[in-house]
Amino acid sequence: MKIKIIFILLFCLILFLFFSINKKSDQLEVYFLDVGQGDAILIRTPQGQNILIDGGPDNILLYKLSQALPWWDRTIDYMIISHYHADHYMAFPEILNKYKVKNILVTSHQPNDSLYTVWQESLSDKNVSSQIVKAGEIFRIDDDLSWRVISADFKHEDFNDNSLVIRLSYREINFLFMGDLPTSGEERISKFDFDLESEVLKVGHHGSKYSSSDIFLSQVKPQLCIIQSGEDNKFGHPHKEAVARLESVGCKVKNTQNLGTISLKTDGHELYYDF
Repeated sequence: MKIKIIFILLFCLILFLFFSINKKSDQLEVYFLDVGQGDAILIRTPQGQNILIDGGPDNILLYKLSQALPWWDRTIDYMIISHYHADHYMAFPEILNKYKVKNILVTSHQPNDSLYTVWQESLSDKNVSSQIVKAGEIFRIDDDLSWRVISADFKHEDFNDNSLVIRLSYREINFLFMGDLPTSGEERISKFDFDLESEVLKVGHHGSKYSSSDIFLSQVKPQLCIIQSGEDNKFGHPHKEAVARLESVGCKVKNTQNLGTISLKTDGHELYYDF
């Protein structure tokens, strides 16, 4: 009798795991992970794929991912490095050790420093390579979900100015991820023949006063602006001038510094959040 009960319990557990792993949803989930003074954004698609934009300033990303992902999910389908500053990819060598990473997207602006050397050694050890992307490229997950590379420059001395900028579209809802692009870069992409209008803006450069210009915001028309910055950071991010500009266009401004990890969901028609 006891063996029969154990068998039934194991069968129920297997069924639960099967349906949990294969559960389908029409929800796109976006997590602006609280990694301190740095960027790390996890996107979970309705198809079950994981997209990770930037890797934060240290290995706290591993803990934050474990909070956002189911315990059985150890795959990153797309790893994206907006630019090679430590606060945007410091944790990625360790992520390669802990997760199966299928695709890595980068710009062609490559540094010559010790962290980049470690990164290249990690890629070699895991026998994976990165793909250099160009402005205008489109990555399509399905008919309803895709993202376009808005900018992927390499001509500028400042790495921030070469930030990989991505606009992700799910049905009627759009997200614009700015990396650390300053106002000079905003002016440049504003002249491109790309649609920038987006409901959600990942604010450039942690809310620096040298990003989020009036002209740029007038094109994006964001409803929700997310800033990723660390508590009591030495840069004074976000700057009050940048916040004022964001608020002046009617954008609701939220910051991981105050709220911790910020999670959004959308069915492609409405945004859902609990703040």
